[in-house]
Amino acid sequence: MLTSGVFGYLADYFIWWLLLLSLLVHAWCFFRYFPKKRWPKSGLVLGNALIFLSLLGIVALAAESYIRFTVVETDAFGVSLPARRWFALHTKLNDMGCRDNDWAIKKTEGVRRIAFVGDSFAYGWGIKDIANRFPDIIQARFDKKQPDQTEVMNVAKPGWGTEKQIAPIKDMIDRYGVDEIVLCYVPNDIEKLLPTDESFNPTKPPTSGFFNLDSSCLMDYLYRRVWLPSIPTVRVYHDWLAKGYTDPQIWSQQQQQLENIIQYCRQRDVTLRIALLPFIMTGGQEYDAPSLHRSLTNFFIDKKVDVLDLLPTISNIDAQSLVVNKLDSHPNEKAHAIFAGAIWNAFYESK
Repeated sequence: MLTSGVFGYLADYFIWWLLLLSLLVHAWCFFRYFPKKRWPKSGLVLGNALIFLSLLGIVALAAESYIRFTVVETDAFGVSLPARRWFALHTKLNDMGCRDNDWAIKKTEGVRRIAFVGDSFAYGWGIKDIANRFPDIIQARFDKKQPDQTEVMNVAKPGWGTEKQIAPIKDMIDRYGVDEIVLCYVPNDIEKLLPTDESFNPTKPPTSGFFNLDSSCLMDYLYRRVWLPSIPTVRVYHDWLAKGYTDPQIWSQQQQQLENIIQYCRQRDVTLRIALLPFIMTGGQEYDAPSLHRSLTNFFIDKKVDVLDLLPTISNIDAQSLVVNKLDSHPNEKAHAIFAGAIWNAFYESK
């Protein structure tokens, strides 16, 4: 099939044009040749139906064309065609696969290296200009205060949980000689420990069993905007996370992973700080963000690790003003600026 890269398969798009043209031709033939005087009632019904379908087809194809060729935005899972286009146009990865400049292995003498390690939040999912991410805003503040004295490194990938972050943290310490790790912890960093199966996996959006969504951007949009939010595996995502933290075995495993990071940093005399990032929007009945954040904060305090809970920084702000778009609840530029200010004030203002 013909392909045009980030614009999807052109053959699919041509098929939708052919279907519309076929419908218009059939409508013309009906009004030109159908014996309306012989079957007036049938002619009226069929004629109105063809007019309605023709107008609906024109509107649908216009919407399909608009979404396919002009819309560039992420969704929560990053699997729609506009989202894939966004990543192709706005992301550039370094040798480690992170959205940052390439890092010199040997640290410049006198420069302090700080690695912000996280998932899609620190990665800047939905943020076009990386200068608007909170780690980069903090880098700019360091440069303004003491130029060329601090290097902030963004070590983040979408989907990374605590388990996946352990090896990169060790690599940043042993290979790149970082002086400080800021673990950008999001409550879903535990999700790899939670049970899933083929019929229930909240980390992966279910696909339509009746229609190939890759063939139509309009159908894909309607599926993700209207139908997907009602699916149980999506609707109960935050409740699923909450149950993980209340399960003694799962929470114990997560604690062990975090203690692995804590001990590794201490053994190598590397400062470890925690930026506890909140979900901007949540759903379900059991997810209690304040209680969960208190539990996580207390855990790090008990381990004598410097921790900043960022939930209070957004608690009184309209959530809709802090998200990337209606289909993506990742933090937008405004939220990143708020996070950057709070992290700077808590960790670096007095330095």
